[in-house]
Amino acid sequence: MKPRILLFTGKGGVGKTSLAAAHALASAGKGHRTILVSLDQAHNLGDLFDVGPCPTPTQVAPQLDLLEIDPGRVRDEEFPHLISSLVGMLTPVEDEDSLALQSFPGLDNLFFLLKVLNIAESGVYERIILDCAPTGETVAMLELPEHLSWYMERFFGFGKAMVRALAPVSKRLWKVQLPSRKAMNEAEVLFDRLQQTQVLLKDAEVTSVRLVTMPEKMVVDETKRTYMYLNLFGYTVDALIVNNIYPRDEVNDFFAEWVRLQDDNLAELRDALGHLPTTLVRRYQTDLQGIPALERLAADSVPDDAFAPAPVLENETYAKLADGYALTLRTPFAAKDEIDLFESASELTIRIGNFKRKVMLPDVLRRQRVTSARCDGETLVIHFSGKESEHEA
Repeated sequence: MKPRILLFTGKGGVGKTSLAAAHALASAGKGHRTILVSLDQAHNLGDLFDVGPCPTPTQVAPQLDLLEIDPGRVRDEEFPHLISSLVGMLTPVEDEDSLALQSFPGLDNLFFLLKVLNIAESGVYERIILDCAPTGETVAMLELPEHLSWYMERFFGFGKAMVRALAPVSKRLWKVQLPSRKAMNEAEVLFDRLQQTQVLLKDAEVTSVRLVTMPEKMVVDETKRTYMYLNLFGYTVDALIVNNIYPRDEVNDFFAEWVRLQDDNLAELRDALGHLPTTLVRRYQTDLQGIPALERLAADSVPDDAFAPAPVLENETYAKLADGYALTLRTPFAAKDEIDLFESASELTIRIGNFKRKVMLPDVLRRQRVTSARCDGETLVIHFSGKESEHEA
């Protein structure tokens, strides 16, 4: 049986770690074997539970383990030949003792995800709670499997034959060491694991994202953008948690203006994301640290149905039309002037702001051209036909 996986993310400082911990405690308290995993480079779960660092699964309560993933350890223990070959390719042969390229920070997200896949497949845990990095880093992490899979599909089309042909002369002619047979095999394993990771994280019956926010204008704006980007890549967001609410009956006149602004921002959240189940969490007067404090937070913030499967939403659909085909993508809050489309023979690249997605087109659409695109603030509808025409977005 597959575990239930919940990802908690939000702008830095909104309290996502505490709320992820509260959900994990609530899950374990009802007898479900649960692990709370930190995917943030600035790990602080150990501090939150007052147990110190947790580089390996560490029990902190009945049925509850903590883990602060070290991507370097995953990289070195599970893909050593691949990493050493990358270093060899990027470091001049005559400088083989150089340690300058022994780490690849940009790949840390990859090893975070691979470890999550391993945990999910282990069968040890019924529920996996992921404390993710702030929103921008989380979106970059979640789009990584799709982007890397796109490149690796192309590489394996001709890469292995090229490496076999060029390996004998690469070191002498170009001063680079091409990947070894072991590294190529590891890359194929990595490709397969990436595909499995995508399937796991985009399965709405297994995985969903919880957006943690606060009733502040900049935070609300970032929350809306994050929701749009997650929808673009086909991830399921099934709940909104609004943290740090000032209790109206517990503040004096000095905070009256703050409460008014809070109400305005809550109204904006309701207008934009009111279709999501929403939990309002009061602002506490003391820091939350230790299990008793987190249990109090759990009582205030974890509804009875918090771990139910998310409703399935269609993020990407195709339809046959009289004069061609239509591809519809959910892109809530995307403005028309933010969207750019680029097409090639086999794929469509959609760029919104700083993020882009490459959509591999079905065979029938590879013989078509984009003739128009329409964005209504909730969905992007792209029309294909056999007629060549400039698109507009």
